[in-house]
Amino acid sequence: MKNSSRKTDVRYECIRILRTIDEQEVFAQELVSERCSHGDLSERDKRLLTELVNGVIRHRLSLDTLISFFSKISFNKIEPWVVYALRVGLYQILYLDRVPASAAVNTSVELVKKLIRRADAVKFTNAVLRSIERSIHNKSAQESEITDPQGALHRKENTWCTFHSPIFPDPCKHLPSYLAVNYSHPEWLIKRWIGRYGKEKTIEICKTNNLAPRLFLRVNQRKISIGEFIVLLDQKGISSHAVRNAVAVDDVAVSEIPGFAEGLFFVQDISAMKVAEFLKAEKSHTVLDLCAAPGGKATHIAELLEGTGRIYALDISLNRLHLVKENCLRMGIHNVFLVCGDASEGRVPFHMQFDRVLIDAPCSNTGVLARRVEARWRLRERDIQKLASLQYSILKTGAALLKSDGYLVYSTCSIEPEENQYVIKKFIDNESQFYLDEEEYYLPDTNAGDGGYMARLRKRQVRG
Repeated sequence: MKNSSRKTDVRYECIRILRTIDEQEVFAQELVSERCSHGDLSERDKRLLTELVNGVIRHRLSLDTLISFFSKISFNKIEPWVVYALRVGLYQILYLDRVPASAAVNTSVELVKKLIRRADAVKFTNAVLRSIERSIHNKSAQESEITDPQGALHRKENTWCTFHSPIFPDPCKHLPSYLAVNYSHPEWLIKRWIGRYGKEKTIEICKTNNLAPRLFLRVNQRKISIGEFIVLLDQKGISSHAVRNAVAVDDVAVSEIPGFAEGLFFVQDISAMKVAEFLKAEKSHTVLDLCAAPGGKATHIAELLEGTGRIYALDISLNRLHLVKENCLRMGIHNVFLVCGDASEGRVPFHMQFDRVLIDAPCSNTGVLARRVEARWRLRERDIQKLASLQYSILKTGAALLKSDGYLVYSTCSIEPEENQYVIKKFIDNESQFYLDEEEYYLPDTNAGDGGYMARLRKRQVRG
């Protein structure tokens, strides 16, 4: 009985977090991390809470499509707490193998009893989940076993959940709608990707976005070598291996990894780690990092400069600059100077020029949808052009602060060309002093890191 209560509490915390994310537009990662920092959750509970919150958000469209199909009430008229309870219960039924369907239904019903205490809401929750459970033909079907794609939902890897009746759009008539519902992405985004990459590559991107991203650690090699750090992890029973200049760890929460408080590592994707090296900063250089929070790239640059030079880390948010300060102190870095300011339209408090400028621009996050789980539902197609205008403005600001013969790196975690190649082309076409030195573009990949883009521009040397 005690064990059942503990599981119900985790699911209650999950529902509370999910509703807060939607109503206050906060980030899932921050709320989950904050809740996991409390001492009342076991490591198993923390992993379950993280799985449920992230999984429900990622698969929201698929879950809601099924709930709508089996509900006798219009979806937008269902009590919000009931919607969240249904999503959490259905996510467990469809996507988790270790939770019996009966347990998933019962815990969701108990949550509704606790949150609403109305017999009709409890009965409705039980009826919908039981109906969906009974409609499942095979929870772990292989693709070769699918006879009707309208009655099959992709689960993970090569397994599908098949249903007794057709539920989803016909892929032959409405391919974007079918992929959107089946892989739980906005239809407008699916249409863009199909036009750019084709059907198969779009499916591959969606599958990657629906996986829990790998955890990569940038080792602070001023304090410990990669080999020594791997030994330390092994002593704690944490499986890890070196990937390029980083360490990948498997199935572990950051709170379990030794050395965080001591600044032995920074959690950073290997795609993001490329950027600081791409900047080609040299010892004693003065570097400007625009849009610097939370400080991953600024601290990386500082490590590459081996404590020499000066890095000015600017961000529009004073609160987020506090994160940069905390990370610098933790990592033992003392040559990063914090500046609060708006990098758009030239509004920066500098009267100097820099050897190197880094612009890690605010973007749509379409290259990191596995990691920033709520981003796919908050983004609108019209936002991309607005972001491109902001990015161009910040690029012009940074370029004006670059010394002659210096390098500027522009990077995003977007895979949309309007935010990447088009911004750079427009800038090069209008600024004859600059030329493109090199660029890289990468799609999200489970083993190779997040998707994104970076371009290195060089400012021509002025001849006297």
